Amino acid sequence: MKKLLLALLALPLLASFASCSSDDDMPQVNIDLTYGNASVIDGQVYVVQPDTFRILSVAVTPVREGHKATNGPVSYFMNGVPVGTSPVAPFGVNILTSDLEPGAYAVQMFMPIYEEGCELANAVAQIQLNVLADSTQLPSAAVPSVTQRVEYSFE
Repeated sequence: MKKLLLALLALPLLASFASCSSDDDMPQVNIDLTYGNASVIDGQVYVVQPDTFRILSVAVTPVREGHKATNGPVSYFMNGVPVGTSPVAPFGVNILTSDLEPGAYAVQMFMPIYEEGCELANAVAQIQLNVLADSTQLPSAAVPSVTQRVEYSFE
């Protein structure tokens, strides 16, 4: 009877070893962002007041050949304060800048990632948003873009 009891007590320990997964099962994706009323210069996003900063789309592309990937609803935060959640593709959001002080803000995005053949994972991406009082403050060193790719790896 003691042996049976010890065997039953050891089962949860054995099950915990069997449930471990390898890092190869985690999604490997890039997060592609498209903006409106904004410019991406040297990896930073710039918007001039009083324009509304728009994230038009958030999409993921798999890094591995032959895989398919997508993301779920995106929740947005600005300096840690909730802005809203976009539950429907293309997962965009509008952020008014007229009430913001000019300066740098951290915009965080939280979303589930689904990749074929991989485990479900949650991603948190962050961009720096620079709110400018007028367009003369835009850096002139580079050609502006309206898209940005965030390379993402799960650890």
